[in-house]
Amino acid sequence: MKNILMLATGGTIACEPSEDGLVPRLSGEAMLHFLGRDLPCRVDVRELMNLDSSNLQPEDWETMARAVADNYDKYDGFVITHGTDTLAYTAAALHQMLRHLSKPVIITGAQLPLEAEGSDGPRNLKDAFFVACEGEPGVFVVFHGAVIDGGRAKKMHTESFAAYASVNAPLARITPQGVQWKERRPLPKEPLELVLGLERMVCVLKLVPGTSPGLLDMLVDAGYRGVIIEGFGAGGVPNDSRGSFLPAIRRAVEKGVVIVCASQCVFDGVDLSRYPIGVLAARLGAISGGDKTVETLTVRLMQALRHCGSAQEVRAFMESPL
Repeated sequence: MKNILMLATGGTIACEPSEDGLVPRLSGEAMLHFLGRDLPCRVDVRELMNLDSSNLQPEDWETMARAVADNYDKYDGFVITHGTDTLAYTAAALHQMLRHLSKPVIITGAQLPLEAEGSDGPRNLKDAFFVACEGEPGVFVVFHGAVIDGGRAKKMHTESFAAYASVNAPLARITPQGVQWKERRPLPKEPLELVLGLERMVCVLKLVPGTSPGLLDMLVDAGYRGVIIEGFGAGGVPNDSRGSFLPAIRRAVEKGVVIVCASQCVFDGVDLSRYPIGVLAARLGAISGGDKTVETLTVRLMQALRHCGSAQEVRAFMESPL
């Protein structure tokens, strides 16, 4: 029987009613007790925090990553209970911080509190332990029967139990016959590497028609070292004379700020070579976000700015595959 460590961090799955609305109060042990002991594995529980995930900070991602690394040799896999609002950011962060994983790290949560009538929490939590026992290496989000790569998760719904999509890379489904994987990953040859250190001065700028290029200048003047521009369609930015972003991008790059172009479209990604609005931005030094989610781009940029020594290294890291 597999030994799994459950790391509790709060979120809706751990919420109970209060006069101010739902607040995370349920401990990991209480959640486990609620499920009963009819699980496919032995489970130990560690309380890391009990927070609404909207209150999580990058240092909390590091706390989770350290907890996995510190207990890596003691367990066959890990299940992290988490709030849904920023779960995709945490999944992307752990995907980047825990490199060369040879064991599963499963993140799950719920749209309704575990103890609420009709909650999706019991199913998601049981599924998480089930997938953890599969032994597939990597960071995964398990939610409503889907198994999603940690670098590909995106919250799509605020209420539907099918809250998450796997962006540009469907991975697996949980069926009565077991987990149906679209692909199996080889075990890494390298030992686990814990990569900590994140640059906090990273921002996402979402464009709407008429957005002033001065906003980008303001971010640069405020000390931001990296800006992800959520552009239109395939990642383009306005270059019309009435509000071109190109001069602002040029000024930012000249000051050493990293500019990454992403798309407001969830699927298919960025192609800066398709239209002049992308081609010209790329010539000025903007980096293509490819088909990565904004959550993953944010974490990668945080890491790149902390660990890469040159602009060329930052570009190579940002454009490298997941």
